[in-house]
Amino acid sequence: MTARHVALLLILTTGTIACAGEYSSSALSDQIDTIFSSEIAADSPGCALGVARDETTELSRGYGLANLDHRIPITPRTVFDVGSVTKQFTAASTVLLAQDGALSLDDDVRDYLPELPEHETPIRVRDLLHHTSGVRDYLNLMALGGRDFYAPIQHQDIVELLARQHALVDPPGSRYRYSNTGYMLAATIVERVSGQRFDHFAETRIFHPLGMTASFLYEDAEQVVPNRATGYAPARGNAASFRMVHNFPFATAGDGQLYTTVEDLLVWSRAFIADGVAGPEFTEQMLAPGTLADGSRTEYGGGIVLGEYRGEITQSHGGSTWGFRAHLLRVPEEDTTVAVLCNREDLNPLWFAYRVLDLVLADRLDLAAPTAPRRERPVQEREPVVDLSLVSGDYDGVFYSEELDGRYHLALANGTLQVRIERWPPLALEPLGEDRFRGVDFPAWTGPRQVEFVFRRNARGAVTGFTLSAGTAQGLVFGRVTS
Repeated sequence: MTARHVALLLILTTGTIACAGEYSSSALSDQIDTIFSSEIAADSPGCALGVARDETTELSRGYGLANLDHRIPITPRTVFDVGSVTKQFTAASTVLLAQDGALSLDDDVRDYLPELPEHETPIRVRDLLHHTSGVRDYLNLMALGGRDFYAPIQHQDIVELLARQHALVDPPGSRYRYSNTGYMLAATIVERVSGQRFDHFAETRIFHPLGMTASFLYEDAEQVVPNRATGYAPARGNAASFRMVHNFPFATAGDGQLYTTVEDLLVWSRAFIADGVAGPEFTEQMLAPGTLADGSRTEYGGGIVLGEYRGEITQSHGGSTWGFRAHLLRVPEEDTTVAVLCNREDLNPLWFAYRVLDLVLADRLDLAAPTAPRRERPVQEREPVVDLSLVSGDYDGVFYSEELDGRYHLALANGTLQVRIERWPPLALEPLGEDRFRGVDFPAWTGPRQVEFVFRRNARGAVTGFTLSAGTAQGLVFGRVTS
């Protein structure tokens, strides 16, 4: 008996993992049910689960409620917003056009989006798909400009917003940096090259041919969606109850906005593993990792994270949007897929997916490797506040940014410098040093953990403007328009 078999026997005798080959499918199903029921109450929002092996759906079920108002249960046919799981379908649409000869992944994006600024190193189409474009995050820019997070916006609005940016975060091709903007720009390219709306192209070339009958890209906020789940978050101050946070008006697809079911994702995954989407060349292009200027490779293909788990190659992607969490996990060599879609933003579908995979592939996985990863956010130390004597009228005034097309109103109130961004209520600024301040209590949907203001003065010492840095938007330039 090998060491692998001894380790497997030890795990099985503890009852933590059951192998479908040695126990009945009902025993495996019971163990999976226990995983979900330990986190999800029957009367709360929850998750749908789908598991496929060898072209067969082994398990599909729902846990919890799709809608709390009407107490509608989640089923395998419940339709979820899967957030960034959408990205592999945006990449697939782009690759299909490349296969058609309508574009090349090495083309300069300005061939299709001439409004964008010209850079010393051109941004290629593949840079958008591999998160190596260096463009700023449009959601961050929208929020900093005073718009609500997930406010209604169109593809052309995003192009025009990016056209106003004076700088990139990184030179194109120099660094992997996850970018929602890149995928919105890719979706816009699909529209301009194909002459179709993005949702129509995906329906015609992907969803309909594969029989993904419940799947569509959400680009009509007035659309009636049968079997749609509602997104929830824990109620403020009461973790036992929930509030609806589903954002219906945001209806522009590219980085997200795929509405689908676990059953349809299993259809997609089986076709992908079998080269059944558009042949082996398509699959190869989708799985090609990004290559940086220094020759190193990233672990990201076309909307797919290329990884390894307990000795097995994995292809996966997560999704996160208001009230929804999703994870799609493939192990191609074992012809296995796990899809977990949730309508509760405090649940972790990645953790669920790997726990299920531990059970389903118990006799295949490397038992020495850690199981069921949980992502932990790094803790960042905050720079200490300094004692700074502020003078009325020094920083007061209205400042305008062309890049954000937004005005910031600054004023000293009760010894504290405050900023009002368009229609937001005033927000406090903390002094970090001479002419340096940090934003306090900026809304969570602005994205960045720290918003920093650095003021500049003219030769007479008067404040003439400042630069704002927040997340990927570093060095946004504001000029004083009134004092």
